[in-house]
Amino acid sequence: MLFLILFTTSFVKGQNQDNTLQKILDLNLIEQKQVKDFKENQDRIKTKNATSYLYGLFQCQYKNITGGFFSEMGSHDIFDNEKLTEEEQKKENQELTEYLIKLKKCDLVTEKQFNEFQKKINANSYSYKLKLLSEITFEAMKVDYMAPEKLKRFADKLKNNGIVETQYKELIAAIDNEKIKNPIDLLSYCSKSVIIDKKNYSKEPENYLELIHKKTAEIMPELAFSNFEFKIVEDSKMSDEDTKFYDFIVSIQSGGKNYKQNSFYRLYTPSTGKYSAGGIDSQQYYKIFNKILTDLHSPYRLHEIEVYSDNDNLDEKVFGIMALTKEQEKALQESESYFRPSYEDFKNKPTTAQIEKVIEEYQKIGLFAHLSPLQINEAKEKVAEQENRDYNEVLSAFPNMIYWYDTELGNLEDPYAELLKEFSVISKNEFNPTQIINKFDIEKSKKTTLKFKLGTKSYSKVFKINNDWIDVDFFDFVKSIVKENKLKGQFYELYTGGQDAQVVYFTKEQYDYIRANKLLIFWDDKLIEED
Repeated sequence: MLFLILFTTSFVKGQNQDNTLQKILDLNLIEQKQVKDFKENQDRIKTKNATSYLYGLFQCQYKNITGGFFSEMGSHDIFDNEKLTEEEQKKENQELTEYLIKLKKCDLVTEKQFNEFQKKINANSYSYKLKLLSEITFEAMKVDYMAPEKLKRFADKLKNNGIVETQYKELIAAIDNEKIKNPIDLLSYCSKSVIIDKKNYSKEPENYLELIHKKTAEIMPELAFSNFEFKIVEDSKMSDEDTKFYDFIVSIQSGGKNYKQNSFYRLYTPSTGKYSAGGIDSQQYYKIFNKILTDLHSPYRLHEIEVYSDNDNLDEKVFGIMALTKEQEKALQESESYFRPSYEDFKNKPTTAQIEKVIEEYQKIGLFAHLSPLQINEAKEKVAEQENRDYNEVLSAFPNMIYWYDTELGNLEDPYAELLKEFSVISKNEFNPTQIINKFDIEKSKKTTLKFKLGTKSYSKVFKINNDWIDVDFFDFVKSIVKENKLKGQFYELYTGGQDAQVVYFTKEQYDYIRANKLLIFWDDKLIEED
């Protein structure tokens, strides 16, 4: 059914075939009152050929049975076959054959397709007409979607962008010989790609995890590695009483450096005592190799390639990994593409050496004075395992350094009280408000009052209630109190690029040093860039 999404955004719009619609009406495949519905659904298929007429028929038949049109979400149960008695099945087969003959008279199925579906009818594969029609329709979509002329245009696109090089002729020959059955097959002819078929691997991590990483490393010589190790750990941030999430932490050595990557493995449901099947996290595991490419200042990044599949079984998932430059990725994100790579960051992310250096700088200016050596080492491990797009993400791995919150408040009982308490934590209790009172009634009031004491001083501030959005005056109010009380540090906002906020607490000396040496990205850094 995934072909519907792919095909309705397809390539070429052909000519109308009103005579075909007339045949459909003459043979009573639809009634005159259904023509409007038929045409509206037919127009969803951009290529006006037999497939568009089959799709219009399918939707009209589906509406006859269900009262509504088929959609990709929540409409699949009807396709389950019923159990018929031998006599019922014989009668049904006769009606299905008559229906198939009518489709052939309308030139909606070829001789080859007619024979194939007649065999299925004779084998009692269908217990009702809609099941047959759905298979005929979506089989036609497959054929049109994978038409040789379209595949060859895409092959030219791959060649022109340097994605297919020496194997271009072999790719064209494979298209001519109908060897390209699924877009994933195209990757076999691309210069820097591999196909991972999970059916070819054991289900036990100790038997498949290293092999898949080795397969991925074949994409480029620079990705060769040694000393592969992994461990399985519970993800404390994701887990709760209902579900326990478990991750892989993979470590390798490449180019004399150590690399780590955290990726999802499987989950456990305590109430049922069952684990999910688990396996390779195709969206994350390969990012360990992008860390290597970043360190090498390579123009390439690895991307996950997902394409349509008739098989929804995650244990048998087939996916591709491809090395692309920024320009190549952009070309494949455009229309008329048989697969779209995952978006990867080509910005100059911190290298391993730069990350090690910035952590040394943080320690030198006393940012981690509140942490034990064990906490610092654990945070360093976390930094190594995660994807670090900037230094803000590096610092976020260290406890009680950055407080993150959504400006669309999650706590609607006493949100400002909660924020004050969290601000106190990252200030290491230098900013330590007490006797905090904040009643927040989003339904009955347009204002909320925040009261607290800092030392011997009492403070009160009225904030606007704008649904569940934070009042923009809150942060400035807190900063003014810190300044008034002449505390050692001050709160500063980091850049996030979204509606979330990240707050840190530094002394003036720490802030000036970090700003001068560009060791973090503050919210107004981006404003300066834009100016």
